Amino acid sequence: MSILNFNVHAKGVADKPGERLSKTNMKMAILHKGGLFALAMSAFAPLAMADNYELSVTRKSANLYKVDGKEIFIRTQYCYEYAYGETAILEAYGTVGDLKFLDSSSECPVKAIFGKSKQTAGKYVVQVRQDNDDWYEVYRQGVYIHTDGCFSMAMTEDAILDLSAGGYGSLIIDGEQCSVEGVYSKLKL
Repeated sequence: MSILNFNVHAKGVADKPGERLSKTNMKMAILHKGGLFALAMSAFAPLAMADNYELSVTRKSANLYKVDGKEIFIRTQYCYEYAYGETAILEAYGTVGDLKFLDSSSECPVKAIFGKSKQTAGKYVVQVRQDNDDWYEVYRQGVYIHTDGCFSMAMTEDAILDLSAGGYGSLIIDGEQCSVEGVYSKLKL
């Protein structure tokens, strides 16, 4: 058994001719080429610009929506929209933003956006705290474990995470075993 140390890596600026840059990599390339002026201007970017994404979402639980067909979850605040395959616009400002439902015209603040992480299968000793219903944060790692039917109110508790290929497995907290549906990290759009 080993201590779990997840490393979340962002892909760097393209260094191969013809390699396509993502929006994040494009911003990094602009910063690299533009120097200090671009760095200073980027400080104001979150206030002025947002990326909009049209997507179909389904409510999974209170304040939790899954992007249909993707391993992406959107955590909202004070959102009471009972969506099932509903078209919505995600207006993202880094890791937060707004989720706007087109059918009902309701709007919900986004607290976090989670994408599935690729983790190596194995058994790990971790410290977890309950972040939300069926969601546990791996202490100081920026990684979140999505469980099914886990009722532990963990407040930085030692746990055993047993992962199989694909990120599924079990999480044992205080002798209680929970099914793990995936390991996620916060996305910055």
